[in-house]
Amino acid sequence: MSSTIAPVASLPATRVASGLPPWAGLGILFGLLSAASIALWGPIGVSGTYPRVIGAAAQVVDPGFAATNPYLVKMGALIKPETMLVIGLLIGGFLAFRFGARRPVPSFAILHAMETTPARRYANAFIGGALLLFGARLAGGCTSGHIISGITQLSLSGMVFGAGVFVAGIATAKLLKRGY
Repeated sequence: MSSTIAPVASLPATRVASGLPPWAGLGILFGLLSAASIALWGPIGVSGTYPRVIGAAAQVVDPGFAATNPYLVKMGALIKPETMLVIGLLIGGFLAFRFGARRPVPSFAILHAMETTPARRYANAFIGGALLLFGARLAGGCTSGHIISGITQLSLSGMVFGAGVFVAGIATAKLLKRGY
């Protein structure tokens, strides 16, 4: 096992014609698209799509149960803008993986020291994702709903939640790095 991390290729620091770095222009575009999305469809998030998928499956398996379950009824029909967002995220992730530039990545042994096989890594990722989704639904929404839609609407709860997520993420990264 290697204990060193391969350097990641750095991107050139270029600026667009406006003089802004590319990330700033993309941030402005993202903000405008988020505002348009909220104006046209209302706040969006992705965690609500999953109970809609369960509701659609339940409708096929046991229509009576699906029709009398208040949570599934509240979540509504499967095809909504959020569903299209989830499908777009899956397609975009696949296309980025398939056609994106390949860069050196940190060693598997360093990033996933407790996951000795790809099967164990995928199983842990699935379990972690399921727990994350359960927590998001328990909290009434996911990070995209609370942070993206919330901050776009200048919601105090969205800004507090976003700050908390970043603080917790930075602290966790520092703790994990100390372990290596």
